[in-house]
Amino acid sequence: MRALNPFVRATIDCAPEHVSLVGGKAVGLGSLLRAGQRVPASFVVTCDAFADFVASGDGEGPGTLRDEVRQALADGYDALCAERQATVTVAVRSSATAEDSRDASFAGQFRTYLGARGTDSVVEQIEQCWITATSAHVDSYRRDRLNGADEHSIAVIVQELVHARASGVMFTQHPRTGDRSLVVIESSHGLGEAVVGGEVVPDLFELNKITGQVHDRRLGTKVVEHLLAEDGGSVQTRPVEPERQQAWSISDEEIAALLSMAADLEAALGRGLDIEWAIGSTGTEPDEVALFALQVRPITVEVAAGPTSTADKNPIDLVLGRLSRHHGSGAEQ
Repeated sequence: MRALNPFVRATIDCAPEHVSLVGGKAVGLGSLLRAGQRVPASFVVTCDAFADFVASGDGEGPGTLRDEVRQALADGYDALCAERQATVTVAVRSSATAEDSRDASFAGQFRTYLGARGTDSVVEQIEQCWITATSAHVDSYRRDRLNGADEHSIAVIVQELVHARASGVMFTQHPRTGDRSLVVIESSHGLGEAVVGGEVVPDLFELNKITGQVHDRRLGTKVVEHLLAEDGGSVQTRPVEPERQQAWSISDEEIAALLSMAADLEAALGRGLDIEWAIGSTGTEPDEVALFALQVRPITVEVAAGPTSTADKNPIDLVLGRLSRHHGSGAEQ
């Protein structure tokens, strides 16, 4: 596994056997890269750095970022900027060792920061990820989902931010019924945080995996969107104009491209995948609009055997743990 320095690793090398060092989310990104998907450039801050941070504390509060670790994080970001030949605006996301597993998604439990730019800002947000990871609500979630297990650790992903025109989630089998012949896509304007955070009711598309035929198409109420600010160093929440609320967030051609992505990833990684995606460009290639794969994980819900009280829930509610059941089928990774 390639090391940029003692605390930073190359994302493409993050494989399932490295989960204790880089966490579940980084393993998912590594899988996407090895499957040939277009993924924004990134690097991974290992669990060793988090352990160093925790060990430096007094047990009563957050730890201290030692100069050696701070320099290692700065070097990782500087290397990313050198690779992209620009000062890169990034997303900073926690990647827990128990995250995105079959047993628990940890969706919404850890910190994500969008729009960090410059070495000081990036290092500060990594430290904030570690502080959040030691909070009481994360400990409570972990104990509930993992039968009281005490062992956990946190890596951090620093990834170039996609300036998304549209984004969302895609399930390679129906997340409520388990129907493997269907692909379900949820999409909204702007960055995907409005979808995964439940701020909007996204557009919904259910497609036959083989024929590509759209079985169901429902227009969402996409009242807000998250967009990168003009300064390139922050993200703003803006209202969506009424005419755009009534317009589909993605085209038929983009739906077909997402369906192709679903087929490719199931062929590479197995069935039952929850995929985060975005259509847009990066700050280092602003004129090149493309479909990006941002994350992949096993679907972590128990599919219903028949009609249940969850029938009025939309698919993302099920996947993000807004119900009481969290276990189910997953991909072979």
